[in-house]
Amino acid sequence: MTPALPLTAGVVGAGIAGLSVAIALRRAGAEVEVYERSQFKNEIGAAISAPPNAAAALRRWGFDFVAAKTVPNLSTRYAAAEDLETTFESRYEDIEDVMGSPCLSFHRVDLHGGLRALATEEEGGDTEESRKGGGKGKPVAIHLGCEVQNVDCENGVLELAGGRRVQKDLVIIADGAHSKLLTDFLGYQAPVQPTGRSIYRWLVSMDEVMANPELAPHYRDKAPGFLGWFDAQNRILWVTYTCRGGTVLNNAVVYDTAVPKNEEGRNGNEKDMSWHAPAATDTVLATLSNFHPAALGIVSMASEDGIVEHRLFHRPPLESFVRGRTAVIGDVAHVMMPTHAAGAAIAIESASVLEVLFKDLGSQLRSTARDQQGFDVEKERIVKERLRLFDKLRIPRCNLTMLVSNAGPEGLRRPGLEKEIRRFYHGPLPPSDALPWGDEFREVLFHYDAFLEAEKALRNRTSEKEK
Repeated sequence: MTPALPLTAGVVGAGIAGLSVAIALRRAGAEVEVYERSQFKNEIGAAISAPPNAAAALRRWGFDFVAAKTVPNLSTRYAAAEDLETTFESRYEDIEDVMGSPCLSFHRVDLHGGLRALATEEEGGDTEESRKGGGKGKPVAIHLGCEVQNVDCENGVLELAGGRRVQKDLVIIADGAHSKLLTDFLGYQAPVQPTGRSIYRWLVSMDEVMANPELAPHYRDKAPGFLGWFDAQNRILWVTYTCRGGTVLNNAVVYDTAVPKNEEGRNGNEKDMSWHAPAATDTVLATLSNFHPAALGIVSMASEDGIVEHRLFHRPPLESFVRGRTAVIGDVAHVMMPTHAAGAAIAIESASVLEVLFKDLGSQLRSTARDQQGFDVEKERIVKERLRLFDKLRIPRCNLTMLVSNAGPEGLRRPGLEKEIRRFYHGPLPPSDALPWGDEFREVLFHYDAFLEAEKALRNRTSEKEK
């Protein structure tokens, strides 16, 4: 018997989900390669939330929150669009004490850059927090401009542009909602469908906002967090919150959009699928015509990146995230509306689970038996077993979060939603009248330790085998 070779992992996509998986598997002791079709994955033009369930993983991995200029999220306020008068406020300054980790806001570029640094930095120099969760492992190799055209999910074979084939013990597909590889995974096409909702995004300088005497009182001496203005008549929600140390105000406007008949049931045209599609200021102002003039002033403050828009999509929940040696995570697995700001957080959770399930797997195996394709038989068996456990842990959490997020403000009042949720998830639910980011939803969605739950599941699996 000779020691098995280290676990090899191929990750498709270098966005937030892909880099999180790369970090997690690196720390688990795997040799990780990431394949990204673009020359450089450039996260742009928006902020992003990391509630406690995601911040816990980032902290464990040694993420540099100071360099990323994170802003704590300690409150949620809703106000009427026409007069900006507050109609609801929830403060949760004690969220770190209650849930064990902070709730944070990032600029996407800063989160993405910090994750890339964690994936590729050398093994030395662990922080105290990262040492608690184990060493960093071998640096990840990120291949830019390297498109994966097909995946043999059962056997872990990636076919790259140009025809080269790469074989891995484990494959993770994390290349976004419009992944073409999902067809290989499912065995049939399942394109995303338009929700009939779209989103405008842009950034402004907080200096400009605070210089406006009508706007400043809505932010001055307020606990940092979400401020949402709601136009009930037109179903428009405009959410603002700060990032980059409080110097930048992120704006996200979710509104109804008509879907042309020739786009129904299709992926949409290039503009619909892009995060970069520019939006004309006059068009945005027309959409927001019911909003108070002071709020409309923020539209003209848009930074040099301007205002971008894109369609919001959905896909029915998947019954499984696993096939053979392959798993899907992030938007490939669960396309979410931004209702609970949970899409990235759930992807980071999934990465956390993979770290626990595959920790030091290669060093634990002592097998030389090979099948007809040359696979280490024992390693293949364990990889598939751990992926089945991953599926058991993630399907309930991910599909719950996706379904309630995609229900929008209507939430659990939407007819048939709870029945659909109960197909996958049997834990506690908030009351039907709970508001997004209210206490009840925060408790269910964000008071969750993915590492702990994975460790419990692994111990239980071991105990069952020993009986």
